[in-house]
Amino acid sequence: MLLFLAMLDTVEEQSKFTLLYEKYRYLMWYVAKDILKDKDLAEDAVQEAFLALTRHLDQVEEVDSPRTKRFLVTIAKSRAIDLLRREKRAEFTEYEDALGDEPDRNDILDTYLQTESYEQLVEAIRSLDENYRVVLECRYLHELSEKETAGVLGLTEKTVNVRTYRARNKLKEVLAQDQGGNV
Repeated sequence: MLLFLAMLDTVEEQSKFTLLYEKYRYLMWYVAKDILKDKDLAEDAVQEAFLALTRHLDQVEEVDSPRTKRFLVTIAKSRAIDLLRREKRAEFTEYEDALGDEPDRNDILDTYLQTESYEQLVEAIRSLDENYRVVLECRYLHELSEKETAGVLGLTEKTVNVRTYRARNKLKEVLAQDQGGNV
């Protein structure tokens, strides 16, 4: 937890984070464990969720509110599903390698995910303008629906839809530049 606290700027943020950590860590672990069926992976998911929370702590108003609880559970679910997908992607890649077949690759982001690392994609997302970055993080990293994203960010669903579209296009440009135009 000290690492997370070091990432926060003010004493108030550190205090809020500590309260959130103490109040919700076991609930978040239980939710992640239910999805992953593995205690250690669940712990990893919760740690990733709290890391994400350090970047979005300003979206939490009250520690004890039902909205905060839902927000943290959603982040924990998303991180658990991300870990599950990474595990399955690794299994699928091993299976593909054994077959020697390549799947159809229509979407540039899917192609990038299959040929490059997840971490590189996350870094590309983080390089985007904040309006686009936050929407993509909510939609794809946290796997929130348009409605949930709109609620968390205080936007309309239409605005989230438009920003997602524009952000994907910007992300494609960034990825293409990183690959020297080969993506």
